[in-house]
Amino acid sequence: MAPMSLRDAGTAPVKGRWYALLADHGEGVGMLTRTYRYTSPSGEEYAENQRQLYVLQVVEPATYGVGYSTEDSVLCMWLDSPSPGRVAVHHLSFPVTQFVELVGEGEEPPEYVALQEQQATVGGV
Repeated sequence: MAPMSLRDAGTAPVKGRWYALLADHGEGVGMLTRTYRYTSPSGEEYAENQRQLYVLQVVEPATYGVGYSTEDSVLCMWLDSPSPGRVAVHHLSFPVTQFVELVGEGEEPPEYVALQEQQATVGGV
């Protein structure tokens, strides 16, 4: 059974939860892919890891720093590993109507533990 989008499930995004990206989004250099390869600091390979988006906040239209939107926006982060043992945090926002079409229920990605350890050793990001 294919994963169900939040829209199809009739649910709204919740701050502090992980959501799985159900399809590639965008194109070219700025494309956010549904799956990606991740190698943990211990060398464990995740060849087809599902991209997870973490909801930082849902904000009202025209919130300063988010850009103009006529509807609520979802501010989220996603993680990647630009080099073995390092995790990078990326932030982006989506109009709520677009976000609920692109994602389904998710889970904490394996690199999140590595990010927390990285932040603890370098004093935070």
